[in-house]
Amino acid sequence: MLLKKQTVWLLTMLSLIIVLSVYYITAPGSGDDLAYLEKGKNTASTKQEQPAKNKKGSDAAVTSAAGDDLFTALRMKRDETRDELSSKYTAAIASPNASAEVQAEALAKISELQSLTMKESTLETLIKTMGYDDALVNTMDNEVRIIVKGKHSSNEAVKIMKKAEEQLGNKQVAVEFQKPAK
Repeated sequence: MLLKKQTVWLLTMLSLIIVLSVYYITAPGSGDDLAYLEKGKNTASTKQEQPAKNKKGSDAAVTSAAGDDLFTALRMKRDETRDELSSKYTAAIASPNASAEVQAEALAKISELQSLTMKESTLETLIKTMGYDDALVNTMDNEVRIIVKGKHSSNEAVKIMKKAEEQLGNKQVAVEFQKPAK
C-alpha cells in the first residue's frame, strides 16, 4: 500500500513539473522586456528604467510593463529554483537505491516547499490588499526578501514586516520598494 501512495505522489509531482514547464514555454511575452538581476546588487535593473524620449525631446510616459516584467521575471526565477529542488527530491524518491529514510526526508522536503510556496502566496495577497500594486515574496536561503511595487514609508515597511512575521515566523526580513510607473 505504501508503494502505491509513493507512486501516486511521484506521478503527481512529475505531472505538475510538466504542466509548469509547458506554461513557462508558452507564456506570452518577448525577451526584450526581461529584467536582469546583477549579482552582488540589491536592486534589479531593467532595460526600460530610463524614461524614453519622443521625437520632440520630452519624456514619454513609461508604462508599467517594465515593472510588471521585473516581478514576472523574479517570480519565474524563484519558481524555477523551486522546481529544480522538487525534481531533485522527486528523483531521490524514485531512486531504487534510496533508503526509506532518504525517501521520507525527500517527501518531507517537498511538503515543506509546497507549504512555503503557499505561505508566500498568502503573504503576497495580504500585501496587495494593503493597497500596493504588486508584491513578491522570496523565502529562499533562510531570509525573507519582499519587493513591493508602490510608494513607501518606514511605517509601511514595518507593517509589511509584521505581516511577514505572522505568516512565516521569525526570520530576517528585507523589504524593498519599487516605484510604480507613472
